[in-house]
Amino acid sequence: MNQLIYKAKKGDKQAFTDLILNIEDELYKIARVRLNNNEDIFDAVQETILSAFKSLHKLRDEKYFKTWIIKILINKCNDIYKSKKADMVSLNDNIKADDSNNYSDDNLNFEFIIKSLDYDERIAMTLYYLEEYTTKEISKILKTNENTIKTRIARAKTKIKNNYKGEI
Repeated sequence: MNQLIYKAKKGDKQAFTDLILNIEDELYKIARVRLNNNEDIFDAVQETILSAFKSLHKLRDEKYFKTWIIKILINKCNDIYKSKKADMVSLNDNIKADDSNNYSDDNLNFEFIIKSLDYDERIAMTLYYLEEYTTKEISKILKTNENTIKTRIARAKTKIKNNYKGEI
């Protein structure tokens, strides 16, 4: 992946396309945590890709590409969220069982379970459990103290346990 990033920074459009294809599912999942419908999600991802392409030369260290682009995505999602003053994730609007979405039952169950959490807890849980980032990486992405991330994850787990006591 570092080789693709290096080529993309040198202006190789195909390398940039390959990079985006490698992480497009992750970008979609993360945007889905914040936004209310597929149109907004796709807009956020598209704006993120355009912004990343235009400012790729600003990326200092190739190993932080995913962290960098996720920061851009979160900012784009927040901009769209604020402009539309939308409600936070609505399970009915976001989960579509069509051929373009390749979600397993586990992902759908995870999304159903975290729908009752607030945004900060949902994004922390998504990045930690679905995308498998460490708490340190999440703290850099969200520009938040690592202990705050740990607290959000612990609080979310407690809420989930209390909400689904005996059901899981």
